[in-house]
Amino acid sequence: MITVTLTLVISCLICLLLMSLTVDSSEDSAPEQIKPISTRLGMLDITIDPRMELLAVLQYLSGSEMTIPDSDGYAQSIDTWFADFKSHPVLSRLKSLEKHGYRYDLPVSSFLCFDGVPFDRETQSRIGYAKEMDEERLEKATQGGSLEEFYASVNDFVRISDFGGWFESQRPFLEKTVSETASVLASKDDMIRLLIDWYGYEHERYTLVISLLFDGGYGISLMNIQNKTHIYCVTMFYISDNPTDTLWNLAYMIFHEFSHSYVNPLVDEYFDMIKGRAELFELIKTKMTMLAYPDWWIAVVEHFVRASETRLMQLFLPPDAREASIQYYINQGFIYMDTVFEAVLEYEQARRETGIRYDEYFPRLMQKFASIKELSPDELHDLVGFKGPINFVRMHPIALIYPDPKRVKGVNEFIMPTVDYFVESWLATAYTDTQALELDLSSHNIYTYGAWGTNLWLNKHLAHVPFQILPDKIIANKEYLGTNLRLASCLPNPLNPQLGLAIYTAQNTPAMKGTFMIGPEDWYVYMTNPEPKLLEKGDYSCKTGKWKF
Repeated sequence: MITVTLTLVISCLICLLLMSLTVDSSEDSAPEQIKPISTRLGMLDITIDPRMELLAVLQYLSGSEMTIPDSDGYAQSIDTWFADFKSHPVLSRLKSLEKHGYRYDLPVSSFLCFDGVPFDRETQSRIGYAKEMDEERLEKATQGGSLEEFYASVNDFVRISDFGGWFESQRPFLEKTVSETASVLASKDDMIRLLIDWYGYEHERYTLVISLLFDGGYGISLMNIQNKTHIYCVTMFYISDNPTDTLWNLAYMIFHEFSHSYVNPLVDEYFDMIKGRAELFELIKTKMTMLAYPDWWIAVVEHFVRASETRLMQLFLPPDAREASIQYYINQGFIYMDTVFEAVLEYEQARRETGIRYDEYFPRLMQKFASIKELSPDELHDLVGFKGPINFVRMHPIALIYPDPKRVKGVNEFIMPTVDYFVESWLATAYTDTQALELDLSSHNIYTYGAWGTNLWLNKHLAHVPFQILPDKIIANKEYLGTNLRLASCLPNPLNPQLGLAIYTAQNTPAMKGTFMIGPEDWYVYMTNPEPKLLEKGDYSCKTGKWKF
């Protein structure tokens, strides 16, 4: 009887233990992962990935310069949904990691290594050259905190903020975005087929990841557990009322970012061929650093990527749709682009004649780069000087200079809202003209604001300009008659001709009200009554010595 009772007790205890383990197992099981929004077009996967949107949300909420607010209400939905979680520890952890290098492509590739959101396990890994390079960067980033604690904190943020609920609330809008992207890409020839045919070989998988708040794009190569290479073009979303502009932007991002997966490992493999020409980097170091390319290796990579992307753009779009020119990049600071592009065209001819692949031909490309002759002082001065356009002035560090409101009436009302907006969105530093006169801004790109003659810094440092601002007209490429006109123009920074100066001016202070809409040109003339209206825009025809229309 005792034996039977004891057996029953033991049986009950085992049942209770099993029930307990079942309950614990259920409670500890990983939550269901958020499904991405995807479609397929030929060989290209087009997706909005929860991993990238999670990163964008964290960067946006933490005030990172890696993201920019949108104008369609997407950022507003983040502010609203996550209003109660802006003090979550993950945001301060991210800011601390960013200070030590966890920026640009590094968090993008790190988040993509995980299997989904929430993070459970890493199912992809970095490849070859990137593995060693990124391990060093990640090690440096840990000076800002433990990555393991950061990722655990990411998952906690996902759980308590109901990130999945927010993502689902945006699903109709995101599905529309993916559909529109696919529709634009389907309107023209297959970009991926052109890319593969031009390079001569293909990777396992090509994915275009649209992220609506990212400021720029990233080319990422990862290897899955089957040792297959998966390459990504992770890019900001740009859509225009003109479908051709939207197509051009997507083509540029696809050719540029996917080219990184072809170029980067080859530059790494053959870098010894050009490593000894590091003096070439010193000539372009200032501009390259402003573009976040702070060493010779990445500067070489970017020359080849841009040369390849430019050639692919020329082959993809008809000449009358959008001119793709290396001069744009030479102006930006990639002064060896003419040599590299010439070498790329030689590769293309060799491929047509012999079928040689890009990776097989690449040592010859590097050899040509390494043979660049030393530049004369005159050649150097002409190449490295600022050549525009006006949107090239927006490279950090940026200083904004405006008339002192204590001296000039109307500045607070008509100028400061614009200055404050750009300080917040560009992370620039603003100074009154009297403050700026006491500073050395030779290492900055500079924006000056104010009615003509009211900005003391500009009055002191710029003796000659190609235009005239008069009470009844503006004289630029021609005369523009009126009394509420304004002008935007770029010129070299008078303290450092390698850097840029953007002048935002008008006939009077009230005409300065509102933002100046600018793009890839050198100058713009606007009428401001009753609302700002662009009258004309263009580029200077002479940019050596005194710039001229």
